[in-house]
Amino acid sequence: MKTEPKNKELLSLQKENRHLKQSIAVMRDQLEGMKIARDEAVQNTLRAAQDEMTQLRATIAAMRDELEKACYEKDCIIEQQAVDSSDENKQMKDAITALRSELDRREAAHQEDIQVMNRNHHDEVQQLQQTAKALREKLEALKTTKP
Repeated sequence: MKTEPKNKELLSLQKENRHLKQSIAVMRDQLEGMKIARDEAVQNTLRAAQDEMTQLRATIAAMRDELEKACYEKDCIIEQQAVDSSDENKQMKDAITALRSELDRREAAHQEDIQVMNRNHHDEVQQLQQTAKALREKLEALKTTKP
């Protein structure tokens, strides 16, 4: 009968051994499941981070293009304003030159008119003086001939 308790003990140990092996197998399956879940979570996180970096790069590229376009447009506007200003300055200088020339021409014409008027006035005064002298001489001659 001694074999019977040993058999029972052996069966009990075998049963416990099977139970432990099954527990280990279940735990191993759970561990593998957790590892798979963790790997998937890591992959999902990496994919999300990669997607975010791709979006950020695209946003940065778009903003850089927009900034370059704005700078180009600003430079074009400044350049056009400089050209317009230069053209306006040239037009102003040309207008000033034309007005000075016209003013000089009018001044010269005015001076010439004044000289002509002075000559005419001088000539008229001379004629009047000669006429007065001639009339005086006639008057003197008439006075001397009338006794």
